[in-house]
Amino acid sequence: MSSEPDPLIHDPVRLRAVATLAALPDGDALSVTRLQGMLRLPVGSLSTGLRELGRAGYVRTGTAGGSGAPATVALTGHGRAALDRYTAMLRQLPELARPDHEAPAPGMRAGDADRDAAAAALGEHFAHGRLTLDELNVRLDATLTATTFGELAQAARDLPDLTVLSAEASFPRGSRLKRPGAARAQAYPEHGTISF
Repeated sequence: MSSEPDPLIHDPVRLRAVATLAALPDGDALSVTRLQGMLRLPVGSLSTGLRELGRAGYVRTGTAGGSGAPATVALTGHGRAALDRYTAMLRQLPELARPDHEAPAPGMRAGDADRDAAAAALGEHFAHGRLTLDELNVRLDATLTATTFGELAQAARDLPDLTVLSAEASFPRGSRLKRPGAARAQAYPEHGTISF
């Protein structure tokens, strides 16, 4: 497995989109307008991210009906597998970066790679149902503007450490989306293609 994160998923905008789509049951789609509203992203930023994810085969777009119907987007099997590889790589990052497992001092300044890794961890926690979409957005904003390791730790203060979760606690590929959870029920009140 590569020790480098997938550059397509590692981008904060694309990570938000993929993590949100991963919370849908397999095969379900979300309207692009709804996705944009949930993520509170500028239209151009999300459109560009979805185009790049689509070119890689990570998402598929379509329409919910005939002409004039809203555009929809769904995570593909290839995209789900890429997210699984990305999160598996994420679990190895602390070991690769700090073999002695010593956490940096809270006042030590964090770099872009540290913020990106913390943002990716939040995306996985969201996909596992530990965060609601609103909580994810607030914590991503705090993470991406953090200047110290203490600020990064604060954004994940009540979440388990991904590097120490047992294999039994991990969801098998594709099954994380079928487990009922309050966060998904709140964000996605119905199954099937959702259009607004």
